[in-house]
Amino acid sequence: MFMKHIEADVLIIGGGIAGLMAAEYLSSHKNVIVITKFSAEKSNSFLAQGGISAAIDKEDSWAEHFLDTLKAGHHHNDQEAVKQLVKEGESVVRTLTEWGVSFDRHENGSFMLGKEGGHHRNRIVHAGGDQTGKKVIEALIRRVRKKVKMVSHQYAVDLIIQDQKCIGVYCKDDENQTTIFQAKNTILAGGGYAGIYGTTSNAYGSDGSVLCMAYRAGIELSDLEFVQFHPTLLSGRVPAGLITEAVRGQGGILVNSSGVPFMKDVHPLKDLAPRDIVSKRLFQEIHVHGEKVFLDISSIKEFKSKFPGVTMLCENAGIDLNKGLIPVSPGAHFTMGGIVTDQTGKTSLRGLYAIGECANTGVHGANRLASNSLLEGAVFAKEAAKSILSSEVTDTRPEIIKRKILNDEKSIQLRNLLLEEEIHRLMDKYAGIVRSEKELINAAETLDLGTWRTELLKEPLPVIKRFNMQTIAWLTVTSCLKREESRGSHYRNDFPSQNNTWNSKKIIRSLWHDESIIAEKTAAGIFN
Repeated sequence: MFMKHIEADVLIIGGGIAGLMAAEYLSSHKNVIVITKFSAEKSNSFLAQGGISAAIDKEDSWAEHFLDTLKAGHHHNDQEAVKQLVKEGESVVRTLTEWGVSFDRHENGSFMLGKEGGHHRNRIVHAGGDQTGKKVIEALIRRVRKKVKMVSHQYAVDLIIQDQKCIGVYCKDDENQTTIFQAKNTILAGGGYAGIYGTTSNAYGSDGSVLCMAYRAGIELSDLEFVQFHPTLLSGRVPAGLITEAVRGQGGILVNSSGVPFMKDVHPLKDLAPRDIVSKRLFQEIHVHGEKVFLDISSIKEFKSKFPGVTMLCENAGIDLNKGLIPVSPGAHFTMGGIVTDQTGKTSLRGLYAIGECANTGVHGANRLASNSLLEGAVFAKEAAKSILSSEVTDTRPEIIKRKILNDEKSIQLRNLLLEEEIHRLMDKYAGIVRSEKELINAAETLDLGTWRTELLKEPLPVIKRFNMQTIAWLTVTSCLKREESRGSHYRNDFPSQNNTWNSKKIIRSLWHDESIIAEKTAAGIFN
């Protein structure tokens, strides 16, 4: 079977903010190709209702943003990476403004700065009210499409490695046709893995596929047990729509069926406490007390004009906003774990970078601070592009790789391959907001595929997707088992407290060493 072959200087997998900004920075100097599973308009970045956190106000500072990020992350963060992140906030907003993003402003021209969970100051920049992601991605697409080749409906299957260097990726399209994309540098920007849960805000393809590619290539993954559950997804919807935290920033209050607010005695920030705290409290209200939970928006004036995206979501679900109550429940939203990188996005494999949600730079720690995700994508896209442009050597492009698969090769029989719905159910039931050893062991045994190395390229695309989902689900569940404490978004009811012996410890997952390794929180020495 012969395959198409396409070459570029830089290949970027993923069309969210990280991938598109990297493409924009590189496009003036390099031949760049961006490949996406769907269209770029269906990235999680496009769906982001929240904004971009930046210390812009004269009363604010990067140091305060830094401290809020560490506190939300339960000090599991890499402090140098966090400094790098928060110091760039104002620069990111300025750059995106220059690139055509119209952020919301007051009549005097100053930015409308919102407040979200875990922030002690108003520092969230929005566009179109609750449509920041949409406005940012639309502006980036307008710029990038003029200079970069964008190829949609390509599912990246496996990295191509030659002489211990990544030289490209094998991809499959919806018709199961394989294409070789070959490049001197490859950037993984394919998002996270919250889509392996049934109750999730992730609508499109967040199956952890790029993490699985890296894992199969022997690259280290870390922090997979830290999955952030957003407190306010629209209850009863599949996939669940997101009710942005900015609604609570404008005065929305979480109440139970009797209209009683229940966050006021839980945390000093009340309804704007960090997401892990709010989500656990909602879980208790729903599953322990048997209550339904609502977001009371009756105090917010001009709600529909301030939150057009939420308004449309609710109206499509038949919710009468005039009653002032939106039914909500927590669900999987963002994943802190990912591919281990340095502060330029480099992985341990030459020629391979990872940026955005699929990367684990350490900026989010055990729980992401609200609206730090778009910021992360922008900051590390720039750093990866700078690294690629500054480290150019004489072109030693390897010879063109073989373009056919031998017909007499047979694919390995995959045992215990579950359906997507079964994986969703297992993750919701056993690896959700509250976890325990017994339930995690049950899930790990069910998810165990028996092998992580197989000739995936010869399998049909639906099988590949299920294999990836089950791989990352097993890695997540077993990482949850290994961390015998509660920290940030990871809560074990059999180990309900944060344990100081786990400070500065990361659970590293790799095919090339003992799966039980627990490493000090440093990436030093693997990026030579």
